[in-house]
Amino acid sequence: MSAMPRYRRWQLWALEKNLLNIEHIVTTITDPAAFDRRDGGDGWMISEVLGHLADVDSYFLGRARAFAENSDPPPSSGKSPDEMVIEAGYAEQDALDLLEKWKTVRVPYHAFMASLPEDDEELWERPGRPADGGGFTLNDQLVLSAYHDLDHIHQIVKIIRGM
Repeated sequence: MSAMPRYRRWQLWALEKNLLNIEHIVTTITDPAAFDRRDGGDGWMISEVLGHLADVDSYFLGRARAFAENSDPPPSSGKSPDEMVIEAGYAEQDALDLLEKWKTVRVPYHAFMASLPEDDEELWERPGRPADGGGFTLNDQLVLSAYHDLDHIHQIVKIIRGM
C-alpha cells in the first residue's frame, strides 16, 4: 500500500495549522508600524501577503474542483503575483480584513481537498491539462499549498522584525 494517503493527510494538517499560525501572528502584532513595513525595498506589506494568499487559494480551489470533475481549470490571469497585488490595491487595505478574506477562501479550499478520497491515485496524480500548463497534478498542488504558506509565514515574520 502506498504511503501517499498518509502524506496527503500531513499536508492537509499543515494547511490547517498554517492558517492558525498566520492568524495568530497577524492578530498579535503589537507594533502598528509593522503593518506599514515591506520585506525589503520593493517587497510586500503584510496586507499584500494576505491578499495574495486569498488570491492563490481561490485559484487553487477552482483548480481542485476542475480536477475532481475532470474538467478544464479556471484560466490563469496571466499576471505575475506582484502585478495582481498592485492591481488589487492590497497595500491600501486593512490587513485584518484581508486575513478574514483569506480565511473565507482557505476554509472551503481545505474542506474540499480533505473531502477528496485520499487513496484515489488516479485523481491525485492525473496530469494537468494543456490549459493548466501540463504535468502539474493535484498532489503537486497540495504540497505546493503547504510550502507556499510557509514561505509567506517567513515573509510576515521578516516584516514584523523589520528586516
